[in-house]
Amino acid sequence: MTWARSLRFVFVTGVVALGASACQELTSRDLSELTVRDSTSFHPESLEPYNGAVYRRFADNPEQVLLTGVLRNGTWNGEMTVYHPSGRVRYQGEMANGTQCGGWLENEDDTEVDDAFEEIKRELESLAIYPACP
Repeated sequence: MTWARSLRFVFVTGVVALGASACQELTSRDLSELTVRDSTSFHPESLEPYNGAVYRRFADNPEQVLLTGVLRNGTWNGEMTVYHPSGRVRYQGEMANGTQCGGWLENEDDTEVDDAFEEIKRELESLAIYPACP
């Protein structure tokens, strides 16, 4: 009986932890809600450096996302994506301590093309390499 109860406890705990981590990943905060001082973002309530996913929307189209990224200790760390108004990725890559690192996609052109070869060619031409991420 204790073995079955232990197994049930492990299962329920795992499901709760999985659900909590899934919710945590889905939770993202609008950058405009954070307090920024000296390039560091803080919780406006506690004034502790912010940790977590963030986004910003276009000012002239609040339904459309301009930027998604991750802040750790109030500084850019992890994946960052910036979009053109058309929805096409403008910049995408990794950040480490507020600095670009590794390979980045940098699309200056916001227009989509129908030709797959042309799209691949444009993306290859838009690759940039920064120092390796730590």
